[in-house]
Amino acid sequence: MKSGSEREEYEWPEPPNLLSEKAKRLYNFYVGRTVRTPGQIVLFTRGLESLDVVDKCEKLLQEQGLSLTSKRSGLLRQNPLFNVQREANAIFVKVWKQLRIDINLQPTQDGFGYEEII
Repeated sequence: MKSGSEREEYEWPEPPNLLSEKAKRLYNFYVGRTVRTPGQIVLFTRGLESLDVVDKCEKLLQEQGLSLTSKRSGLLRQNPLFNVQREANAIFVKVWKQLRIDINLQPTQDGFGYEEII
């Protein structure tokens, strides 16, 4: 098992450019700590991409509303983005659970470690 100093010597990959700033912060926080193997990093990145889709859908749903009028029938229908958002959120949560990510960690005030928040 590697000690903390050995972990710091390993150069972890940078977050992909396609991720949002929010997702990049999460990537930098968890990769090398909870997410360590190449397979975990790939899976975690896909989860963060799903989180970005959730956020984008939320923004569009706020602009467009939860329902739209059908051009064909003239009836009110649920906005299709709602289903996209729900599916992306399910993927994100599934990845989080599969990787057993501890959501109760936060950086310490001095920035040199991590502590439980509960």
